[in-house]
Amino acid sequence: MGAIKKHKKDSSGKNYADWLQRGLAFGVLIVLAIMFGILTGGKFIRPDNLLTIALQVTPYALLGFGLTFVLITGGTDLSAGSVLGFGGIVCAQTLVMGFPMWLAIIVGILTGALAGTINGLVVTKLRVTPFIATLGTQFAFRGLTQLVGQGKPVSIRSMGDEALTESFAFLGGGSVFGVPFPSILMVAIALVLGTVLAKTGFGRRVYASGSNEEAARLSGIDIFKTKLSAYIICGATAGFAGVLLAARLVSAQSNAGTGYELEGIAAAVIGGTSVMGGEGSILGTVIGAFVMGVLRNGLNLVKVDPFVQMVIIGAIIVVGVWYDTLRRRRQQQL
Repeated sequence: MGAIKKHKKDSSGKNYADWLQRGLAFGVLIVLAIMFGILTGGKFIRPDNLLTIALQVTPYALLGFGLTFVLITGGTDLSAGSVLGFGGIVCAQTLVMGFPMWLAIIVGILTGALAGTINGLVVTKLRVTPFIATLGTQFAFRGLTQLVGQGKPVSIRSMGDEALTESFAFLGGGSVFGVPFPSILMVAIALVLGTVLAKTGFGRRVYASGSNEEAARLSGIDIFKTKLSAYIICGATAGFAGVLLAARLVSAQSNAGTGYELEGIAAAVIGGTSVMGGEGSILGTVIGAFVMGVLRNGLNLVKVDPFVQMVIIGAIIVVGVWYDTLRRRRQQQL
């Protein structure tokens, strides 16, 4: 238990740094909102546009939640976007085969969890560097997505069941009292995972594993189970994000989720999750996801070229990692 005790001793300084990072990210979010509100003549801050941002942010945030667990352990998952597509198309195919919607949703989530299990085993048992391991599985899961869908969209409308189509569409794009239902689910999942990470023994083991793996191992922490569980959570959240995206389109696309892993990583890093492990929070990732969502939505409203947007987002990721590295060095010097 020494690693956990050490983590608790250092927690006051880290908590201050974490809150400072989240406060900075939230400040950036407010500044962006004000800036785009002015540049668009108030169009950006219209309630319907803000709700659209909340809906658009949901899949990135869900990916970011799972990636937060993995990044805190000192790993990474470049296959998250492919797992999103895989979970969504398996869910859609299950529906097309005539199974109940609730079962199709579970199958989609379990597909993601299975993919996460494979990633976790490759990293922990085969000891392949997470970057290389998940880069390989990124292509593997994308290939499986193409195979399941035979390279074509899997349309739910083609079944001719209007009741099922409406129910599935509500899951991905419906609203409750004007609030997008997927965003409500996102908040609920954020609360659950945030509590798990911040208030449970498992969460403390995740932090300890990323802070100092050798010390955590000597303290009796099962590094294998901890890291494997983090990858399973990452896979499950990616699979669920795929289900919601397929429901929003009422169709699963074989190329769904392409590049989404970068959005999820950016959301986590902007929110204070360290790519070096040991630091991060779900609340920070939520803020980071909205920073990305506001930025993308605002750039679209002011008609910035999509390719320029890619350059901007890539630059933000680099700056976020640079700031994280600088912050860690300063902490080590104190």
